[in-house]
Amino acid sequence: MQQNTLSTTLNFGSGDGGGDGALQDLEVAGRLVDKHLSYDSSFPSLLDRLRISPQGCAAVSGLSESDYPNSSDARSARHLHTTRKVPLPSELIHHFQHMQCNCMMGLFPEINRAWLTIDSDIYVWVYEDGSDLAYFDGLHETILSVGLVRPKSGVFKPYIEHLLCLTTTSEIVLLGVSFSQSTDVEGSSGMHLLPEPLFSVPTDGSYILTIRGTRDGRIFMGAKDGCLYELVYQAEDGWFSRKCQKVNHSRSAISYLLPFLAFSEDDPINQVEVDDSRHILYTLSDKGTITVYDLDSDGKNTSRVVSVTHNNIMNAALQVAKTVDKANFRGLVSLCPISTSEATHIHLVVVTGTGVRLYYTTISLNGGPNQRPSQLTLLHVRLPPGFAANATVYRPTKVHKALYSHGTGVLCSNESIEADTVWTMSSDQYPYHPTLAESQSTHAVDGYVWALADVTPELWCSALNPPTAQGTRPPLLVTQHQHAPRQLVLLSANGAHILTFQRPVDQLRQLLEESSGAEAAIVKDFFTAMTPTQACATALIIATDPNSQNTPVAEWATRALFLYGANLPPATPTTFPQHTPTNYNFNPTQMSTPLHGQSVNPTIGQDTHFSPLHNALYLYLARILRPAWSTLLSKETVVDSKTVLTSAMTAEEVGFLATQVELLAKFLITNQGGSAPFQSLNVSSTNVNLSRYMGDGSERASLLALRALLDQALEILRLLTVLTTHNFATITSALQKEVREQLRGMTLRDLMLTGRDVCRSLIMALLDRYHGDNASADAISERLREICPGLYRIEDAKLAKANEIILAAKSNSNKAEKDKGFKDAVALCKQIGHHVNVNGISSQLASGGAYEGVVDLCLSVASQRDPTGLALHYYKNNEPADDHQGYIAFTSRMECYRVIMDQLNQLVGAGVPPPASPSVPSRPGPPTPPPPTLPSTDATHYANQMMNLIVASNDELAHVTLYQWLVDTNRTDRLLALSSPYLETFLTRTNGQAPLNHLLWRYYERNRDYFKAAKTLLILAEQIGETPVSVRVEYLSRALMCLSSCEMNTASNYSDFMLHLEEKKEVARVQLMVLDALQCEGASGDVIAQLNSSLLTLTVLYEKFAEPWSLWECKLAIVHCAGHSEPQLVQSIWSKLLESELERSRGGAVETRVDCLASKIKALARLYSANPNYFPLEHIIKECEIRSVQLRADTSWVVTTLQGCGIAVSKLISIYHKLYRSGDSVWEVERSPHHLLAVLAHLITMMIDNTSSVPPHHKRAQRELCLDYIAEYLTDLSASADPSAGVISAHLKSCQAMLERYV
Repeated sequence: MQQNTLSTTLNFGSGDGGGDGALQDLEVAGRLVDKHLSYDSSFPSLLDRLRISPQGCAAVSGLSESDYPNSSDARSARHLHTTRKVPLPSELIHHFQHMQCNCMMGLFPEINRAWLTIDSDIYVWVYEDGSDLAYFDGLHETILSVGLVRPKSGVFKPYIEHLLCLTTTSEIVLLGVSFSQSTDVEGSSGMHLLPEPLFSVPTDGSYILTIRGTRDGRIFMGAKDGCLYELVYQAEDGWFSRKCQKVNHSRSAISYLLPFLAFSEDDPINQVEVDDSRHILYTLSDKGTITVYDLDSDGKNTSRVVSVTHNNIMNAALQVAKTVDKANFRGLVSLCPISTSEATHIHLVVVTGTGVRLYYTTISLNGGPNQRPSQLTLLHVRLPPGFAANATVYRPTKVHKALYSHGTGVLCSNESIEADTVWTMSSDQYPYHPTLAESQSTHAVDGYVWALADVTPELWCSALNPPTAQGTRPPLLVTQHQHAPRQLVLLSANGAHILTFQRPVDQLRQLLEESSGAEAAIVKDFFTAMTPTQACATALIIATDPNSQNTPVAEWATRALFLYGANLPPATPTTFPQHTPTNYNFNPTQMSTPLHGQSVNPTIGQDTHFSPLHNALYLYLARILRPAWSTLLSKETVVDSKTVLTSAMTAEEVGFLATQVELLAKFLITNQGGSAPFQSLNVSSTNVNLSRYMGDGSERASLLALRALLDQALEILRLLTVLTTHNFATITSALQKEVREQLRGMTLRDLMLTGRDVCRSLIMALLDRYHGDNASADAISERLREICPGLYRIEDAKLAKANEIILAAKSNSNKAEKDKGFKDAVALCKQIGHHVNVNGISSQLASGGAYEGVVDLCLSVASQRDPTGLALHYYKNNEPADDHQGYIAFTSRMECYRVIMDQLNQLVGAGVPPPASPSVPSRPGPPTPPPPTLPSTDATHYANQMMNLIVASNDELAHVTLYQWLVDTNRTDRLLALSSPYLETFLTRTNGQAPLNHLLWRYYERNRDYFKAAKTLLILAEQIGETPVSVRVEYLSRALMCLSSCEMNTASNYSDFMLHLEEKKEVARVQLMVLDALQCEGASGDVIAQLNSSLLTLTVLYEKFAEPWSLWECKLAIVHCAGHSEPQLVQSIWSKLLESELERSRGGAVETRVDCLASKIKALARLYSANPNYFPLEHIIKECEIRSVQLRADTSWVVTTLQGCGIAVSKLISIYHKLYRSGDSVWEVERSPHHLLAVLAHLITMMIDNTSSVPPHHKRAQRELCLDYIAEYLTDLSASADPSAGVISAHLKSCQAMLERYV
């Protein structure tokens, strides 16, 4: 039985989604999006921008003005960041009065906190506003180092989200950190320190100076003795390990036994950094030694790789930057690992005391990115601002803190006692520059900077952006609409200084606000510096921002779009870096092979130049859709031991993308004047209109394609939002297997361009979830019509309603109401026949027993698909290959009829299930019950009902389909019993094949048209093929019978036809005789097949078969049938026939051979004895007597045989007498000269013995004749010296005496 699902009711192939033109518009727009995405992924890598050769030869930069463009422009520098100062909590101030030994300050950026230690107490607060002050005073010694790390999975309770590691001179303490709410909720979480330490481990005299944790919960510590330690903890004690212990990774176990093997001089470790993306750990010592440790590919081991001293580092840098003073490389301040999201082959940035950045790698550049660290090699020396020949800014000095994070470098320089100078360098402004170009600025911070950290908030939507093909994160310019501005926190004794680095969109917003319009020179310079296309894409973020709607800044941004982006770029190219074409023109190629009947828009895909605004619209849409455009929409997940498909994005993420697409679509609609494109721009105080700028037809067409793509994307994203809200896994599990497999490999691009059918399947599956709940189903249906009217059409809603009616009718026990429900559903489906999946609806109807509805619906839909009757014309013209429209119509109708035939197949097979062959059960347990089937009587009733409805219709093709089904299922009796005007046409149709003559003659016979039946039978008999000759003979016999029943038997054509049939039959019988003879002779299959291939002529039978195969009996039959009575030929045939018959019995006894020959003569006599021309008695007697003499057989067998053939004794006496008087010498040759006289004596005796049967008037004549013969014979015998003469004479004299008494 069919599953009750709506997913079976859609006609996937006939959706009216705008036609072929709309599909091509989507394809063209999709290709443009692909190109813009490709452009966004073509930015140069950090390795390329640093000009590092594949051989790893180091280079230097920072000496050219292009390395720090506009470094002297204070006007542009002030737009790079903003500053906000937050003082220390007032509660902390009075605690400084009690400080005795030590005071430290730092940041916990993971939890948005700052910390302060005063002797043995630690204080933690929110640095953004100074709130949520927490403290711990459970230690009794001065705190030496502080670290916040993640806990290992499965060791602590889930509410312990972080571990606070504190070290003193004597112990290491781990404290649990929990929060009242999730830290993802900004400003609403309360931090709590557990009062009791989780673990406490003695330091064993090692002073811990720095602590760093890994992402998976490992805790590393740098000590004053120059060793790297790890605090190893676990849930329970092991056989050879404690719950918590300190492990030294710098010294081996043997160094404790042999102290002279240890380092001779302690070099304290001041900094420990971990690259969690590669599982590499770096340490920086007080004397400037960098050590690399490999944590292994899984991050669970530790091995020392290499150590590089400060002298080696300085010498390597001097070899690269030979013109730079050696003092610039003294003193290493900070280690900054570079994650794989920024660069694959560059691993570490080392900052010196003068702000010089040294770029290192730990692997070979010629190898793959998955190599484990084996070295520490300098790749590039980046000098800070101020080293260019014409530099107007001073250089940083006395750098004591530094940071590098995703292209942004920060230097803290203690150039005065009162304040630190903070240098910021960022490449975000120049992502597509072929070399590393950075904007730079300086900022004064009150007091000495104790700590700094990158605290850029990770918006939940920022995780949507997948990495590029190189595995790196795209530039900020690409993702700025989904990323928060970069934030830096600097902590000093005066409080926290929060620097917010402005994104390009923030800079443009500030410029527009300061200029109060788009016409200012600084705004124009912004568009020129960033290139018009990139600047327009940035302006679109402001123009579509819902928070900026109906505000002047949104209008100014829109104004700027048309001022600087609507004009076509100049034709002459300008100089610009190779990675960024100045005009940013994309020339999408035309579809390689348009579909049949599909018109190609000539204005799209040609070699044209588009305006920057056009390109920016596509570029911004590409950036919005980038998270899902080329990534799979679903993923396999195991739930309850079952693999299901779940959404790769949450409902919130899909909704976020849908919102951004909707905002862009609204912008496009608003500025195109609604549905009529290219009307006046709706911007106050301006008369700008698109038709003025965008006169090129290709650009108009491309924007229309963009509009179509936006509509399609918005509907699909809204649909995905609903699907993920209503349990995506449950909905996809209800899909058909092939649809589910298709969805498994689909991206958003696939779904938008070619996935309309999949979307509709998902919609139907969604509605299936709420079958039976009319309120929910109707609500969802209305919601779908509202959010995706192009995917869920009014026809789909009617289908859903029809399916609801069918389901309700199936569960209704009232027959009248049930039938009414089915009729209403069929009527509803007939209204939208073009959109109905006939197979799905019919299966639903059939499962409820509504077979009349199945026929009614299928015939109606077939008529709607072919209203002009092209299919019937195509069929009646023998389906010409060049009639493409007819073929489409015919195929479309056949799909409907095939549904009816499928239901008939199920019905006729329901009552008699096929016997199952024995097999091994697929699973243990009782046998599986057979599927439920209809009773045989009901199935037959429904089948007859469906056939009667088809026959009652005037749909000729439906009739033809039914007839063909009856023929294919061997129900010819049922076919011939139909009373239909189209049946004869069906049976006589050829269409390149043999008509159904084997049924046609029966049709004529049933309808008493015997003459046509006879003609059809003659055609069957004469047709060339593999019909056996015996069947052909039967056809001819049946034709003669039909002809004899014909009422027109007095007509002239009747008699001629009857004669023709009789002749055909006689020849066919001879052919059958030849066939039987050849089969007895063991002829080959080819010979037999040739005889069975058709009716052959007598000449062919004689020359090709009878003569070559010496078939003498067949020759005789052929001669007889042909009426050819030439005596010599007939006698020759008889001679050969008798000889071959004796030859066949060679080796047997004489009596047996004679009996076989006698039987053959009798059989042939029955056929030919009535015609002496073909039964030459005299010749037959002579030949037989000669063989008798040769075989020395009994002299009476020939006479006895012939008498048995009905030949009178008197006639035999005359023939034998004639033979005797002929004087043939053969008897002398055979040495039996009186053999015929012996036979005559026997014949005369036979005549005398049978006188009672002879009439009286014949007796006297026979007596006189025989007496004369005997007298002659006695005279001849008296003169013979042969020994047998005396015996024969005595026999004849005895006969003479009896004849004399014979009355």
